Amino acid sequence: MPGKDPRPALTTLLLVLVTACSAPAAAPGPPVPTTGVRTGLTDVENGLLADAERRLITTCMKEKGFAYTVDVLPEDRDRAPDRPFGLDDVAWARHHGYGLDTDGPRDDGRTAVRVSTQERYLASLTPERRRAFDRALDGKDRAAITVEVPGRGQVFTSADGCQADARRRLYGDLRAWTEAKAIVVNLGYLTWDQVVSAPEYTTALESWRTCMAGKGFAYADSSEAIGDVAARGRAGSAGTARERERRTAVADAECNRDAGLARTGTRLQRERIRAAARTRFARQARHFTDAVTGALAEARALTRHR
Repeated sequence: MPGKDPRPALTTLLLVLVTACSAPAAAPGPPVPTTGVRTGLTDVENGLLADAERRLITTCMKEKGFAYTVDVLPEDRDRAPDRPFGLDDVAWARHHGYGLDTDGPRDDGRTAVRVSTQERYLASLTPERRRAFDRALDGKDRAAITVEVPGRGQVFTSADGCQADARRRLYGDLRAWTEAKAIVVNLGYLTWDQVVSAPEYTTALESWRTCMAGKGFAYADSSEAIGDVAARGRAGSAGTARERERRTAVADAECNRDAGLARTGTRLQRERIRAAARTRFARQARHFTDAVTGALAEARALTRHR
């Protein structure tokens, strides 16, 4: 969201954030060509790799005498779009507001909580079997492999157990993969200050502010607007809050679109990420590219032979 710091949180797909302490900056390396260097995955590729990992873990756990099932939830088509530089989809804002669900159903104590297949299975195990299950899945030490992410702290993962075995088969060396993954998925964070301080971005943000003021909304940025809407929603009726949210969000999106704020931020971030992937973090980006290329081939082979 413009003006604030909505940098994405460190991914938890493979890594777990343990501290927020600073880490030494990586030394810049010689520039490398950006051709063929990947700095992310498509939704389809992410789904393919997640499915392959589930299959490998399921087979491994079965061999150790345990069931392993991950319920795949249906896609939420009404989920708010990613908007690190604000929302410029006027149609979505008109229908959903900011996606805060201020007029959603209130919990009256009778709301059913969905229990997954795996949770039911784990609840059926004795304490001793549950501990054995955890060791089989996560290994002896969940922090056996620890790496630093500049400005983000430490991330860790296990070196043995079915989960580690599955990832090793897909991605190869776990320490190198853990570091590469942690860096690449955080390139947006690591380049954030460069983007929001760029003259093109600050000019677009000022245009957004002027536009919003003309519509009767005196906010410094979209984050402030959302915070104000949410606070007012908690203090008032659901119907009134929902209408205020929708009205503010539509104005926000219209001004964002007219100022080109999200377009400018997205373009600048893409440029800064590419630059970081060929200079400061060239080694990690190249390893990430090589690892996911091999992992996708392995995942497709697993799918063909299921």
